[in-house]
Amino acid sequence: LYITCGLSKPHLHLLDVEDKKIARGFRQMYSRTLSMNNNLYDKVVSYPNPSEWLENRTLEVPSWCKDKLNSASTNEPRLKDNVGIISSFDNTPRRNFEEAHLFGANDKPEIIVERFRKNLHAALYYESCCFPDKNDRLEKERKNDDRFIIINAMNEWAEGMALEPSDVYGRKFLEAIRDTKAEIRQKNCLL
Repeated sequence: LYITCGLSKPHLHLLDVEDKKIARGFRQMYSRTLSMNNNLYDKVVSYPNPSEWLENRTLEVPSWCKDKLNSASTNEPRLKDNVGIISSFDNTPRRNFEEAHLFGANDKPEIIVERFRKNLHAALYYESCCFPDKNDRLEKERKNDDRFIIINAMNEWAEGMALEPSDVYGRKFLEAIRDTKAEIRQKNCLL
């Protein structure tokens, strides 16, 4: 049983926060959450906060991981931080104009789907290719695997987060998931 806590912050390995003060705050949030109440939470889920500094940015495979596909070691530890991905975000129906956040709302559908695909690719690559525990993973039953990527949401229409087929996007989000998984499998990574 895993108990997780969702945090509105970027994944510490997958999104470089250039502003050091903001980055320090995110690291402190992560550490405090995992250590609170005698380690109540096993992991956290990092959802990118739809904010101005994140606009037009995507998750990226860490430089220490690139080209290490068949490497036997890495110095980086696997974080207790599940990757969270959003397709887009619009909470204007629930907020007044000054408090509302729009993330990707003014972008064309093709741009939104491509941003989603890039985020998914970085997350899948990270969880499947960046750590040298492939043999350990092969010995585990699927139900015992502790790697997760959380996509919000299948049909959260009120906040503009939906993977479900629609008039605007068709099946593009679902196709991006299928195609990205196939691409990662071709890299001989363990999904």
